[in-house]
Amino acid sequence: MSKDASRPKLLDVARHARVSPATVSRVIHHTAPVRANIRARVLSSMTTLGFETNRFSIVALKNLIAVLIPDILNPFFAQVVRGIQDQAAADGFMLLLIDSTEDAQREDQLLRAALMKPIDGAIVVGSRLSDDALIALRERHAVPLVVLNRNIAHSAIPCILVDFENATYRAARHLLRLNHTRIAYLAGPAQSNASRLRRRGIELALNEAKLCLREDWCLASFPNEDGAFQAMSAMLAIDHDRPTAVIAYNDVMALGALHAIRAHRLRVPEDISVIGFDDIAMAAHANPPLTTIAQPKYRMGKLAMQMLHQMIAGQVISGDGYTLLESPLIVRESTAPYIGSENK
Repeated sequence: MSKDASRPKLLDVARHARVSPATVSRVIHHTAPVRANIRARVLSSMTTLGFETNRFSIVALKNLIAVLIPDILNPFFAQVVRGIQDQAAADGFMLLLIDSTEDAQREDQLLRAALMKPIDGAIVVGSRLSDDALIALRERHAVPLVVLNRNIAHSAIPCILVDFENATYRAARHLLRLNHTRIAYLAGPAQSNASRLRRRGIELALNEAKLCLREDWCLASFPNEDGAFQAMSAMLAIDHDRPTAVIAYNDVMALGALHAIRAHRLRVPEDISVIGFDDIAMAAHANPPLTTIAQPKYRMGKLAMQMLHQMIAGQVISGDGYTLLESPLIVRESTAPYIGSENK
């Protein structure tokens, strides 16, 4: 008799435990609830018979956390995920990483599918869904959920974020102190609440200085280098009417703006100052090094996983539903005082 033939099968476990094969499958794969006494009986039979399952399938479906991000190519999300992963490993969890590719419809489909799986909880970073959509998903599925970079008014959804409006307000004030009055904003996705809050902070600073944010200098684009390059190029198309400073939705877009400015034979910061958002690792190594608003990316990830673990354990998260983290302005060489004609 071959070695495989002598091994106990799922049907053998079912007979020994006096349950159906489907029940044994549910215990193994966590695909549906099983009463505690029956689960214990099945596990006991598996041990008695020496039944071995595919170890990967058990590991992959036990203590599993779904993490949804909008763009796996953006280093910001990689650093957040690293924080989640390190804390998850310390707590005995594994991650199921989901990339929605900045597509709200795809995000909705993927998140719905993930919440229907035997996961213990989910962390959603930079969601493009509406607040109502996220709340509906949370209420439909009894799965603990933590959201990063959004403030959702729901007692069962803890949120971790920085004050985007205040952050870009400080960035715009920095440019105003450098004598810039023609300030542009490279906006992120049109449906992004974070992008709208960033814009509001810029407008507040400009309004205090009796200035306004021109609509043709506030262009929404795909939040990567290519999208920013196209948007920045559009702003620079008219030589006699261009901004002297730009604040980008994120650092990746700021890098695209730097490329566009150089392509138009202009200099940073002598002709145009540039500010990013996130302080990703490459921001300090850009040419020139990028002034940016720092988000505590790794800390955000660890804190999100800590909160989620508490929720999974049945603990109630205290506070007002959200945690606000610091976001200092890191001044580097991509910003400088404006000197020259107003219509330069």
